[in-house]
Amino acid sequence: MILGTYWYFNFPTDLYKFDFFKFKKGYGGHADNPAELIAFFEAENPKKIIEDLQKLIDKHSDSFLFIYQEENKLKIGTGGYQLFDYDFLLIQEVEKLLKNHRVWQTKEQVFTKSKFTQLYNIDFTNKNIYPNKGFLQVVGSGLKKYNAENSKLRLDCTLQLVRKNDFIKDLKKVATEENLDILYYYDKDFKDKTNLMLFFTNGRQGFNLTKKKYIDILSFENKIEKVILTHNANYGHVSGWDLYPQRGPQIEMIIEEEYIL
Repeated sequence: MILGTYWYFNFPTDLYKFDFFKFKKGYGGHADNPAELIAFFEAENPKKIIEDLQKLIDKHSDSFLFIYQEENKLKIGTGGYQLFDYDFLLIQEVEKLLKNHRVWQTKEQVFTKSKFTQLYNIDFTNKNIYPNKGFLQVVGSGLKKYNAENSKLRLDCTLQLVRKNDFIKDLKKVATEENLDILYYYDKDFKDKTNLMLFFTNGRQGFNLTKKKYIDILSFENKIEKVILTHNANYGHVSGWDLYPQRGPQIEMIIEEEYIL
């Protein structure tokens, strides 16, 4: 799976600008629609554009486009429930390509007999694998800088206070081994125990169209379980509002803080 900074509910204002493409935001809930970057236009030579788009996709691992074609009309876009920097940068390259062709925007957005094509260069093997042992939750965030959101893993646990520092140290080691850049937590110490709420994630994904950072979630989950057993920690918190872990964030590893906290 991919953890880190993405966009779904709103456009990354002031980070990107497009001439052809428009951002269609996700609504979540019952609407359950992906966010999209889409363009409607007419072209003098649609076939050549599609051929050139295929060459572009072939050059960049993790890339995906969809195309609807009806005669000389085209609808081109990319979409998903998490759009990363990579996806916006890919569309910038698509715009450069379109400007080398004779195309013109059209208000006509109705396709009745279109041909649908998908162009992609993605390894789906590890893309949609999620934790399955129940103690790691995949959680999102509110809107951060430039309307960014963040996908992260949350771990709630309780352990003896004397083991807290070594426990955090071992979790940090696991996070580093498993290609994670961010670890922070909230805590509440009481008597000889501590309640912890920990978050693991990454930052922005795909600068310079480098491959997105995929996390081997099953390996990460197994290592976290070993740390839990080693330190005799218990999943969940000792209950009570006064015992809820609110002190923090205590930062162990961080990048691009303004997009995360």
